[in-house]
Amino acid sequence: MVKRKILTAMVASFIFALLFMMDGFSVNGFLNLFYINIMIASTYGVSTSVFSDWLSNKITDRTYAREIISFIFHCFFGLIFFVFGFLSAILFFIIDRLFIKAKVEIGWMPVIIAFIMVVLAFFLLINR
Repeated sequence: MVKRKILTAMVASFIFALLFMMDGFSVNGFLNLFYINIMIASTYGVSTSVFSDWLSNKITDRTYAREIISFIFHCFFGLIFFVFGFLSAILFFIIDRLFIKAKVEIGWMPVIIAFIMVVLAFFLLINR
């Protein structure tokens, strides 16, 4: 589950930055938003998402109710970072559930490759 959550954080951060750059795209703006979001999503977001899913499993056994409760917890924890955190938490939840529904088998290799790509892009583009 943790591998899926880490990959979800990376994908959600990328999409989040793209969505907010739709108005006027700039490489610096995109990278700043992406890296700030990925740092928060990969630490705070992953841990609160695991906790939200664990807590919703403890509260109820019914699948539909569990998803709603987990969504509410994701939104609540996202609100700590106001509007951006709230929207990022919703996007994180949706992408995580898409990975679950698609039954994507995620090993450590895709997570490591995605992480290396993020780090390489950061170092290549920061020196421009």
